[in-house]
Amino acid sequence: MNLRERTGEDGIRYAATAIAAVAIVACVLKEWQGLSRLHFLGYDYAFFYNAFRHVLTGQTDWHHLYNPMSEIAFLKAHGYPLDPHNHYVYPPQFAWLFAWLGLLPFAMSLALWRLMSLFAGVLGVYWTLKTLWPRIRRGHLLLAMGASLTLTPFQLDLAVGNVNTLLFALLAFAFYAIYRLDKPTLASAALAAAVLMKVTPIAVLFALALQRRWNVVLRALLMIALGLVGSCLWLGGDSTAQYALHFLQFGRESMGNGAAPYNQSLLGVLELLVNRGRSSTPPAWLSAFFDGYVLTLLLAFAFALKRRSWSTQSICIGLGAMLPLAVSPLVEQPHMVLTLPALIASFYILRRQPQASRRVYRALFAMAYALQTLPVTFLLNDATHWFPGLYWIHIQMFVSLASLLALLLTIAWRHPSERPAPRLALG
Repeated sequence: MNLRERTGEDGIRYAATAIAAVAIVACVLKEWQGLSRLHFLGYDYAFFYNAFRHVLTGQTDWHHLYNPMSEIAFLKAHGYPLDPHNHYVYPPQFAWLFAWLGLLPFAMSLALWRLMSLFAGVLGVYWTLKTLWPRIRRGHLLLAMGASLTLTPFQLDLAVGNVNTLLFALLAFAFYAIYRLDKPTLASAALAAAVLMKVTPIAVLFALALQRRWNVVLRALLMIALGLVGSCLWLGGDSTAQYALHFLQFGRESMGNGAAPYNQSLLGVLELLVNRGRSSTPPAWLSAFFDGYVLTLLLAFAFALKRRSWSTQSICIGLGAMLPLAVSPLVEQPHMVLTLPALIASFYILRRQPQASRRVYRALFAMAYALQTLPVTFLLNDATHWFPGLYWIHIQMFVSLASLLALLLTIAWRHPSERPAPRLALG
């Protein structure tokens, strides 16, 4: 290749990069402008900040920390919309861990929280890539991070100020510590922190137990216990005990926001379809059907993960990250940030599958990724705005989740071993 051809290729590459960057920025601005019109920027963080302030002022008992009237007053003071189904539903330990953010004014605290979340997202992508590809090129790393920025769940989580991106980073670091560094104590610390912040990541410990990684599981449980005891010395035991008693009630209250598109779990999607987009009480059989689905899925996960010779690292990472969402009766769009390890692991697996079997898997992967992107979200929003009868297409996050599950479980069952990584594959 002569110098002129190389210069031409470099120019095309730089132009494509610039166009992609402009497209990403345009999509992000459109998403944030839409949320701003709805007064949702920082909405979730307002509940967090209110809880942080209670911890700082010593109001750590149940009736203060989870007081809806205090939340309503704070929301009104900052111009946020009111919804009777939305409350602070996280463990007291989450407010205890981040109470220091309450020392700052709300706007400054929110800005710092977003900066932390953005940094955590970058680290989470980096750790996941490094787990699968020990030598990663800078260009591929930037490409993966750019692709992550286009995802609606990531932008929603960042905009409203939720905690899912931080959880993603903790899970990514745990997988990195387990599968690349072989440092079980570091992995246990990350998983314990995730569980103390939000209970649902405890499902990852079940996935690790199926892999017989007891050194990680037992240490994580010990650290969780120590975190609970240590936090109770400051918070008192009342709020933690009451939270445990009301945990399921919190979930039911959140599900009161309705079916899909709010709730993108199987339960939420079935409720949307059965009620034909109308707001009404779902039939009783839906809960029993969902319970059967969860049991079946857990058995499938056990088969895929328990037999170690069949469980490659990429499969373990993908399914481990997916488990908390796959069995949850409530999956909001920002929760889908936790599918990022599964998306990256699926891409890794696809590059190692025989050419003949790639077509279906590529279609599943492309669907899983595309349905989470901002352009597809905009398209579906516009379509249902102009044609309300198309309400049923607003299940894109569930279809993405189901596509990833189908891809990973099918490969785990049909292709128990991976080929060695191509030397030039991503560094």
